[in-house]
Amino acid sequence: MNNPNTVTELIAEAANALIRRDPHRLEELERISRGWMQTHDEELAQIILLQAMTEAADLLLDTPSEIESA
Repeated sequence: MNNPNTVTELIAEAANALIRRDPHRLEELERISRGWMQTHDEELAQIILLQAMTEAADLLLDTPSEIESA
């Protein structure tokens, strides 16, 4: 898998990981994005979003995605 280079790419990859119910990829994206050139508030918001998405992916593991099946 390619690593995202922009916030836009990160969000798109995170959305796809959540659709696939892939908490491991979301954790990897959080690690990759730490230390990017952004303000502290932006980094914190991004980390919290990715952590919430990871938690959601964990909770939805046994639930098929309506988006993925469309």
